[in-house]
Amino acid sequence: MRTSVLIPSYGRPLSLRQCLEKLHQQRIPPDEVIVAWQLDDTSTRDAAQSKAGDVQYSLRIVHSTAQGIVPAESAALRYASGEILIFVDDDALPHPEWVARHLAHFADPEVGAVGAPVRNYRSDGSPFAVRRPAHIGQLTSYGRTVGNLFDHPPEWQARPPIDVAHLAAGNMSVRRVAFGDFEASLRPYWQSFELDVCLQVKAHGFRVLFDFANVIEHYPTNSIFTQDRSGDLRVKVFHPAYNHAFILAKHSGWHFRALRLLYLLLVGSSTSPGLAGFCVAVWRYGNIARETSLLCQTLNWHLAGWVAGSKRRRTGRAIRSAILPQKL
Repeated sequence: MRTSVLIPSYGRPLSLRQCLEKLHQQRIPPDEVIVAWQLDDTSTRDAAQSKAGDVQYSLRIVHSTAQGIVPAESAALRYASGEILIFVDDDALPHPEWVARHLAHFADPEVGAVGAPVRNYRSDGSPFAVRRPAHIGQLTSYGRTVGNLFDHPPEWQARPPIDVAHLAAGNMSVRRVAFGDFEASLRPYWQSFELDVCLQVKAHGFRVLFDFANVIEHYPTNSIFTQDRSGDLRVKVFHPAYNHAFILAKHSGWHFRALRLLYLLLVGSSTSPGLAGFCVAVWRYGNIARETSLLCQTLNWHLAGWVAGSKRRRTGRAIRSAILPQKL
């Protein structure tokens, strides 16, 4: 099976060169690697071009005129020729068996997507705290997403793969025929776009697997996912609320819709709480006046995402119906 590795990259030319070198060292190299540089970040473009003659795979460099993970992934996807798409962050370092382990799972024709853990490290080289979660990669019937896809103890690498509901794009592969495209209607920083991809895969009748053994090293520098009230709260609080509601509305059948909307409005998530989650947010973050304001705005964003996702669901169903052969 032909493989394409997609790397959205912005502002980390040294990390990108290291990642490209690790892909050059793969026992089974990818057929092509596509780097999507963004906006006017020519240093990333130049870093990729500097490796073009030194690697054992075809290196393609494409431009995304918009900044962000989903626009960049979409730009790379337009040029990908692989039957299997493999996604990795530019600040990650895959081990030599990484591509081979991803590909091995697709020998099973029922498998549509595969993910694996990342091991996170700080800038000083120290690892993040080890986590031993009870649940991994789940989407509950009422709409709660459970990730826990990173920083597992080393002994967990001996665990067999498990079926999950969603993955993280920093270490993920997808069968190209199992999904359509990345959801362009999500808001920056496009939280949960991987959930949308995996739900597309499952809607096409494929399985989504999580391989505990295929761990890669990751040196994150983006602070957008820190669990606090610093920075741009529109991107950290309101857009995740919108995206979560959008995806649930887009993919939920009629028997889940009322329950999931109620969950969003009453509970929400730890960063984008609903009515009941408000008390937890006040206890966690303090400043009751700020949290009250955030609650009111978050409820509006949840509702806006739900309405937009519902429209997207109806549009998608209409398109699918239009292309189906008519009965005589």
